[in-house]
Amino acid sequence: MNAKELIKLNNKKRKGLTKENEEYYDKMLVYIRTNVSVSEQQAEELLMELLDHLIDAQAEGKGAAEIFGENIKNYCDEMIKQLPKEPLKSTAFFIGFLLLQLASLMAVVSGIGGIVVHYFKDSSQTVYVGTALVTLGIVAVIISLDVFLFLKWIQKSVYKITNKIKDFFLLFVLIFVSLAGMVFLPKLIPPFGYAIEAGGFLYLTVGAATLIVLKWLNSKYQITK
Repeated sequence: MNAKELIKLNNKKRKGLTKENEEYYDKMLVYIRTNVSVSEQQAEELLMELLDHLIDAQAEGKGAAEIFGENIKNYCDEMIKQLPKEPLKSTAFFIGFLLLQLASLMAVVSGIGGIVVHYFKDSSQTVYVGTALVTLGIVAVIISLDVFLFLKWIQKSVYKITNKIKDFFLLFVLIFVSLAGMVFLPKLIPPFGYAIEAGGFLYLTVGAATLIVLKWLNSKYQITK
């Protein structure tokens, strides 16, 4: 079974847990799914194994804490350590594929924005390839860092009581700094590289075409499944 099928089965089986066991298991689920060192397939296979074990134990009148212990983080970390490591080449390809999807989506959004602005205001539609690639790299790095920090924050909230006001403030700062970086850092890059006219339409066309190709490749080879 692939990851998507395992998720559906997990959702179905989880309904049979008691309230206490479900709350405990949900914390394990969040912690493992947000672990960046584990592939989606590995995470779902491990979660299904843990769920089956918990369902069997529940049938014998046992609770999740009796089976897995009180420290969810330590138990999950030990289970993750036992998983076979993903080949570096596969991990790099997976990350590259996701970044390419992100870049394509950004190109579509940028293209639509450029077309709308040009429609209401006579602005330059010239795109410099070098500048566009560097800008894309900056935005991709910022978003990747944001996702990494957000997943780490979710993991931390599983095993540690957090201050909601403090968390909200930190989240606000992170979003503000990230948006500021994505808006203002590219403006510091001088125009360079091959110049192409009709930038908005070009971004939209290339981005949409790339997304379609990537979706076909993903459905055929199950790259992210």
